[in-house]
Amino acid sequence: MSCMLISMLKRWRVDLLCLLLLAALCALAYWRLLTPNTADQQSFVEGDFSGQFVAFAQYQAERLAQGQVPLWNPYNLGGHPFLADTQSAVFYPPRLVTVALINATGGSTPQRMYDALQKEVVAHFLIASWLMYLLVRRLTHGQQHSYAAALVSAITFAYGGYLTSYPQLQIAVLEAGVWLPLALLGILEATRDQVRWWCFGISGVALGLSLLAGHPQTTLFFIYAALIYLGWRVYMRRLSWRIFVIGAAIFGVIGGGLAAMQLIPGLEYLRLTTRSELNFDARGNGFPFFDVMQMLFPGFLTLWSPLYFGIGGLLLGAYAIWQRDRYREVTFWALFGLIALLLSFGRGTILYDLFYNLAPGFTLFRGQERSAYLVAICTAMLAGYGTLAILTVPLSARYRWFAVGIALLSVIVFAALFIQWLLVAGSDSRRLGLVAFGAMFAILSAWVLIRGRDKRWGAAGIVALVSFELLSFGRANPNLESEAPYARLQPSAVITAIPDELYRVDGARENFGTLYGLMDVRGISPLRAASVDQVLKLPEQQIWRIMAVKWVITPNEQLPVGSTVIAEIDNPYNPSRLHQLDDPLPLARLVYQAWVEPDVQKAAGFLSDQSFDLNSTVMLQQQPGIELTGGFGITPYIGIFEPEYVVVYVETLKPAILNLALVNYPGWEATLDGKSVPILTGNLATMAIPVDHDGFVELRFAPKSYEIGVIVSVGMVLLLAVGVVVITRTRG
Repeated sequence: MSCMLISMLKRWRVDLLCLLLLAALCALAYWRLLTPNTADQQSFVEGDFSGQFVAFAQYQAERLAQGQVPLWNPYNLGGHPFLADTQSAVFYPPRLVTVALINATGGSTPQRMYDALQKEVVAHFLIASWLMYLLVRRLTHGQQHSYAAALVSAITFAYGGYLTSYPQLQIAVLEAGVWLPLALLGILEATRDQVRWWCFGISGVALGLSLLAGHPQTTLFFIYAALIYLGWRVYMRRLSWRIFVIGAAIFGVIGGGLAAMQLIPGLEYLRLTTRSELNFDARGNGFPFFDVMQMLFPGFLTLWSPLYFGIGGLLLGAYAIWQRDRYREVTFWALFGLIALLLSFGRGTILYDLFYNLAPGFTLFRGQERSAYLVAICTAMLAGYGTLAILTVPLSARYRWFAVGIALLSVIVFAALFIQWLLVAGSDSRRLGLVAFGAMFAILSAWVLIRGRDKRWGAAGIVALVSFELLSFGRANPNLESEAPYARLQPSAVITAIPDELYRVDGARENFGTLYGLMDVRGISPLRAASVDQVLKLPEQQIWRIMAVKWVITPNEQLPVGSTVIAEIDNPYNPSRLHQLDDPLPLARLVYQAWVEPDVQKAAGFLSDQSFDLNSTVMLQQQPGIELTGGFGITPYIGIFEPEYVVVYVETLKPAILNLALVNYPGWEATLDGKSVPILTGNLATMAIPVDHDGFVELRFAPKSYEIGVIVSVGMVLLLAVGVVVITRTRG
C-alpha cells in the first residue's frame, strides 16, 4: 500500500506542486482576510455581505446549535420561509462545515460569523482555482506545457474580474459558480475514450452543490454550459445521441435529487414571490455596451470590472483563437464565450429576446450581466490554450502587431487622459491611474508574450505575468476595507433600546432583524412573498397596525401617528431615532367582523383607507365559515412563540376570528384544542383563524415540500453511496 502511495505521489508530484502554488497564491491574494493581526486585517464592506449572508448564516448557526432545522424565520418580512429562500443555503455542505466549526469553537456571534464567512469565501476562490486547474490539465494531458496552461486558466478564472467583483459580496453567486469546472471535468471523463457512465455522477454532484449554494440564476447558466458542452463532446466524438440523453438525465437526476430538500421548498416559494410579476423590461437589464472598455481598463467606468480578465489573459485568448485549427476545443469556447458576452448586454441585443422566448428559465431572472460568469469560464479556457500555443507555435507577424497594437492603444488613451489632467482643472485623476495600470500591463504583456517561447523562462514568465497582473488588480478591490471583522455589526444604542416584547419593529436595517432577534417587517431578501409586498405598499400607519408594529426606527423626528422617541443617535449625517407607537395593535387579537373581498387589488385599496377599522374588522379573501355576530373578547394570550411553533390561548363568548400578525404561508397548520381548523389569509398576508369557543390554538410549520425533499435527498445520498461501493469493488 505504501509503495503504491509513493508511486502515485511521484507520478503526480508536479500536479501537487502546482496545486500548492495555487494555494500559496490564494493566501497571498487574501492574506489580509486571514491574518490574526488586527492591525493588518481587512474585511468586506457592509451591505449584501453583512445584511444578508452574515445575518442568514448567524441565524442558521444559532438554530443548528439548538439541534433545530431553520425552516421559518420570524425576524424579517413579517416572517418568511427561511429554508425555502434559496440564498439561505441551509444544507450547502461548505456552509455546514463553517457553521459546525464556529459552533464547536465557542459559538456564533455576528462578528465571529463575519470572519468565518470571509474565510469561506477565500476557500471558494481556492476551490475555483483547483477545479479549473484539474479540468484544463485533463484537457491538455500529454501536451508539452500542459501544467503552465492549467495554471494560467486556474488563475484567470479565480482572480479575474468576474469572481472578484460583486460575487465576493453576494457569496451565493460565487459559491454556486465555482463548481462548473468539476461538472465539465465529469463530462470530459465520461466521454473521453469510452463512455464511463459513473463520471456523469461527478457532474451531478457538482450540480447538486451549485443548487444548494443558493443562486438559481448562476445554476441556470451552469446547467446550460454543462449540457451544451456534453452535446458538443457527443457530436465531436461521433457518439450516439442516446449517450447525451442518458448522461443529461444522470446529471440532472443526481443534482436535483441531492438538492431536493432545499430545491422543492424553494420552487414552492418562488411561485409565491414578487419575482413572478416581473416583465421583459424588468428582467432584460444588462451591461451597457461601453463596459467592454473595461476589458482593457478595469474600474474605468464602474465600481466593478466583471469583464476584466487581465490584458495578458486577453492576449493569450486571442492567440488561442488565432491558432484554433490546432486545438478543437478553442472554437467551442470562443463561440460560447461570444454568445455569453452578447447575452450579458440583456435586451441591448436581439439575442436576449430569442433566449427569453425560447430558452427555459430565462424568464425567471433579471440581471443579465451575470452571464459574464460564462464569459469568465470561456476566457479562462482560452487563456490556457493560448498559453500552449504561445509556448509551442511560432508567433505570426500579424499577432505580434496585434499585441503591440493593444499596448499602443493603451498608451495613447493614457496620454490623452494625462494631457486632459494637465490642462483641465478638476480632471479625474483616478481614471488616469486606472488607465496607467492598464497601459503598464499592456506593454509588459506584449513583451512577455512575444518572447514567450524562450525555453529558459517562457512558461514561468507567462504564469508569473498573469498572476502578477490579476493579483495586483485585486489589491484595488472596492469590496474590501481596512477594518477588522470584529469591529463590524456592533448593535447601536437604538437597537439595544428595543424591549424584548412580542411586537414588531419597522426599520431595523437590511436583515438586522434576523441578526439581533428583532421581528422586523422589512428585509433585503431578493425573494419577497407577494402577499407581504402588498402589505408593505400600504400607507405606513396601516402597515404598522396590520403587522403589530410597536417600534419604528427612522431619522424622522415625527411620525404620522402618535409616538414617543425613546432612544436616538444624534449623528448629523445619519441620525437614527427609535419611536414607540402610542397605540399599537397586539400580535394576536380577536375580531368579530369580516370584510370579504376576493380581489387582492380591491382589498388593498380598502385597507389603504385609514378609516378601515383594523381593531374590529379583518379583510378576508373568502367566507370565514362561521357566523360572526359581533361582540368582544379578551386579548389572546401567546403562551409559546417559537419560529415553527406558536401556542395562543383564546377566550371568547361568541364566534370570532383570531387575527395573528404572522404571515400565512403553505405549511402552517392550526388546531383548536387538538382539532384541525383552517388558516385563512387576513389583511392581505396575515393569519386569520376562525374560533367558536375558548381554547388553545396551536400553530406548527411543517411544509410537505420539505418532507418530500428530505426523502428524495436522503434516498439519493444512499443511492450514491451504494454506487460508490459497487464501482470501487468492480474496479478493484
